[in-house]
Amino acid sequence: MSKIVQFTEKEILARLETERKSPGYNARMERLKNIRDEDIDFSDIPELTDEQLALAIRPGRGGVRPGAGRKPSGRTPIMLRLRPAIARKLRAAARREKLTISDVAERWLAAAN
Repeated sequence: MSKIVQFTEKEILARLETERKSPGYNARMERLKNIRDEDIDFSDIPELTDEQLALAIRPGRGGVRPGAGRKPSGRTPIMLRLRPAIARKLRAAARREKLTISDVAERWLAAAN
């Protein structure tokens, strides 16, 4: 069983700083920057199977989970610029009726027609 080692951010930064000050650091980094793919020995790493590759997840920001996100409401978003007094009345009516501002505005517009 492998041993789990944990370091604080401060410890990691201290180790990096010590490594950067070590003799030959710049030469090692330059050699690694210029190494060709053909010069890397992958013989100790087993080949991935097609099944393993199919299960691989591309790195990113978590991806889409089933059922995640806002559900479609069937409504079209519209931005309106209202006078402050009208906006206050709309918000107050929405709070009073325990509805969304969109629901109240839709009701008012439907009643006007």
